[in-house]
Amino acid sequence: MSLTSDNTELGMMLPLRSALSIAEYQQLMVAEFGDPMFEDIASMLCTGEHGDAVILSSDSLDSGAHFYFDGCDSQALVFRLKGSIAAEDYKKALIFIEMGDFIYMFFADMKYVFEGRYHFDLPRMIYRRASRGAKRVRVEGAITLRKMGGAEQVGHLHDFSPSGASFMAPKGIYQPGEKVLAEFAIADCGTCETVVTIVRVQEEGVPEGQCLVGIRMALTKDQKKRAEHLYLCKKADEIQKRPDYSRNTRIF
Repeated sequence: MSLTSDNTELGMMLPLRSALSIAEYQQLMVAEFGDPMFEDIASMLCTGEHGDAVILSSDSLDSGAHFYFDGCDSQALVFRLKGSIAAEDYKKALIFIEMGDFIYMFFADMKYVFEGRYHFDLPRMIYRRASRGAKRVRVEGAITLRKMGGAEQVGHLHDFSPSGASFMAPKGIYQPGEKVLAEFAIADCGTCETVVTIVRVQEEGVPEGQCLVGIRMALTKDQKKRAEHLYLCKKADEIQKRPDYSRNTRIF
C-alpha cells in the first residue's frame, strides 16, 4: 500500500484510503494509537491551541482533505480548509488532528459550515498518541558517519523520519551540537547522504557501553525527496505487516 502524497508531518503518517470505508480505515490506523478515551475530551481538544488536520468523509473514494484546526467554539470543533477541495458531505467524518505533542483520531458529525469554517460536534470517543512517534518508523539499516578529519563510524539505525533519525553507537563518540556527514542505507528502499546535527545522546535504557544518538538532518530539496522516499518505503512495509483490520469496525 502506498502512502498519501500530502508531505506535511501529519500527512506523512496516513496511508492512502484505497476505497476503504471510514470504519475500515480507522481500524487500519488504530494500532498506532493507545486505548480509546471517553472522558475529558473537551479539555484535551479545546485548549486554545491550533494544529493541522486531515478529514475523511464517509465516501470511500474521498482520499481526505487537509484542514487547519482552529480550536473550539460553543461546544463545536472548528476547521478551515487549507486546500481548495473538500468533500461536500461530512455528515460522518473521520478526523485526525496534530496539536502540541499529540495526534488525535476520532469520528465526528458536521454541524454546519459558516464563512468557510467547518463546525463539527465534539466526539464521544478519541484515540491519542505521541506526535513524534507517529512520524518515525522503526528500521533495520546502517548509518555511516564521517567526522571532520576523515574518522568514520558505522552505526545501526533505530528509527527514521523525513527530518531526523536515531541510531545505536558506542558511548563517548558523539556530543550534542556536533555536525557530521551521514549516509543512510535501508534495504530494499535506497540510500541518502546529508549533513546531520547530533541533538541528543541517551545512555539510559540501552545496552552497557552503548548509547542511542538522535540526529536532525539538514536537507537540500533533492535530499529531502530521497529521505521522504526512504520513510514512505518503510512506512508502507510497516502497514502491510499489520494484522487484519476488518474486525471490529463499529463507528462511535
